[in-house]
Amino acid sequence: MDAQSSREMLAILERQTLNDRIPAGLPPGMRVAHKTSEITAIRHDAAVVFAKRPFVLVVLTRGARSPEAGSELIAVITRKLYDATH
Repeated sequence: MDAQSSREMLAILERQTLNDRIPAGLPPGMRVAHKTSEITAIRHDAAVVFAKRPFVLVVLTRGARSPEAGSELIAVITRKLYDATH
């Protein structure tokens, strides 16, 4: 894989419109490239977060009381990680 292909893939992931998980736990305007997934009671998000100290985060949830609760848990985990490292 070359640098141009990597930039193109990140640009696609940055256009994700479901931002209720990892992006929701970050400061407004933070650059993030991510991919969400869900099925039944399972919610996921995987991201490259372009913070002052960039990081990759993958959060997988299962069994939350509702889909929204799964998304909220992912956002809370993201915020705790961000606050602990920045």
